[in-house]
Amino acid sequence: MASGKETPRQKMIGMMYLVLTALLALNVSKEILNAFVVVNESLGKTTGNFTVRNDKLYADFDLAKSVDPIRVTPNWKKAEEVKKQSKALDEYITKLKKEIVMKTEGLEASVADTLQLAFVKNKDNNTITTHLMIGESEDGSKGYSRELKNKLLAYKSLLTSFIDPKDKNKVDIGMVIEDPKHSETNENWELYNFYDTPLAAAITILSKLQNDVKNAESVTVDYLLKQFDNDIVKFDTIAPKVIPQSNYVLLGEDYKADVFIAAFSKTQKPNVLAHELNMNDLTANGKPDTLPVSQGIGKYVNKTLREGIFKWGGTISLRSSSGKNITYPFQSEYVVARPAINVSADKMNVFYMGVENPITIAVPGIPNERITPSISTGNLKGLGNGKYIVTGVSGKKAVISVTATLENGEKRNMGSIDYRVKPLPKPYPQCGSVANGGRMKLGELRVQEVLSAKYDPNFDFAAKCTIKSFKIIGYKSGQLFEFASNTNKFTPDMKNVFDRLNRNDKIFVTEIKALGGDNNIQSLNEMMIQLY
Repeated sequence: MASGKETPRQKMIGMMYLVLTALLALNVSKEILNAFVVVNESLGKTTGNFTVRNDKLYADFDLAKSVDPIRVTPNWKKAEEVKKQSKALDEYITKLKKEIVMKTEGLEASVADTLQLAFVKNKDNNTITTHLMIGESEDGSKGYSRELKNKLLAYKSLLTSFIDPKDKNKVDIGMVIEDPKHSETNENWELYNFYDTPLAAAITILSKLQNDVKNAESVTVDYLLKQFDNDIVKFDTIAPKVIPQSNYVLLGEDYKADVFIAAFSKTQKPNVLAHELNMNDLTANGKPDTLPVSQGIGKYVNKTLREGIFKWGGTISLRSSSGKNITYPFQSEYVVARPAINVSADKMNVFYMGVENPITIAVPGIPNERITPSISTGNLKGLGNGKYIVTGVSGKKAVISVTATLENGEKRNMGSIDYRVKPLPKPYPQCGSVANGGRMKLGELRVQEVLSAKYDPNFDFAAKCTIKSFKIIGYKSGQLFEFASNTNKFTPDMKNVFDRLNRNDKIFVTEIKALGGDNNIQSLNEMMIQLY
């Protein structure tokens, strides 16, 4: 049963913490502040040790769940909730520590995030700590300390709810968050810890709370795990398992599989031997290979050189508690086939942002309705008969992957194909019949209402773009005129000057901005219009 007993190191740190807290009431000397730095660093190391221990507990929980999911899953879910809430509370306290240092030292958040307590200049500053943690209140109710206290109480309540009432006297999760009974001034928890408290002490107190959170997490998860028989890894039945990444392998790819005992101990390293089997009598073909083993799992990798069905097998051995080697045989098979996926872009070999990209997907021998494609970026919409539309792509590459459902219901990966992703090409400006500049009749200019933008006629996709702003510059009677529009329309000032222009005058359309179909703003080329 989990007891929550402290290690000698924890007891020493706790004693130092209590002594230093008491000394704060007497005098805040440089030596005391530096001592807080030492205690804070020790608390950080202890918290790190708790994190390592907790990670191992969660790994053991995962193992127990894989062996007996029906019994273990309810408590495993509780442990996962403990992990989630512990992480959130630890991150919240870290945020408080960073904000105290940031506000006290006048630093950017990115700098305060990495600044160690030993290098903080204003360790004795208690004004900012009081302002942040106590706030404009006499009891701390308007500061972070009340919010922190409520989070700690909620966390403790959650953990306590996971402990059977009959075991609550045996399981101590710590976390004393009550108001101090020995305080002569009747201070509550908030004031006792954070009112008029120097920065160095406040950071150490918060580190102590993080340590308490990790310890409570450890005690609770250990308790939840120990609710099952201690011999859960002393298996009643052992069966060797072969789990390949896929039983259907494309020619030239690696066939990969995991070989392990269904319930194994990470403290034991099994001896795994594997070899190909003769197809007729399934006897060993050649000498077996000893597989590399990681955390009880043998890793089998075999390069595929030809098509067909291949069988392989071997043995996996573990030493029993009596010291005897127990060996379990296993067999498996896989299929090697040539790539059969057929994906073709109906217009180009790239996908463009902001437009519909039509493609065709087919797998020889597999009906279209049993083909399931997916895309790494954007959306893939089926139109029927193997036709699809790709939209919303981004980045530099899109990967189309195809899975086929076979007659027996088995799903097999048929491969993938990469496509480049490109933004839409740069459009060009057009005024009336004039594109990219040129000669225009004076009368035609005077009836124009908008400046437009278009893509090259040779571009195969139906993409639209809109002028967002532009300027008109020119000379009339030796005077420079310049007008700007924040839309695609010619302004009244522009229309007025158009009415006063003569043949052989020139105007320049500059600073043209257009929004493309891919939602990118582009600067278009300047155009000059010669009137005749």
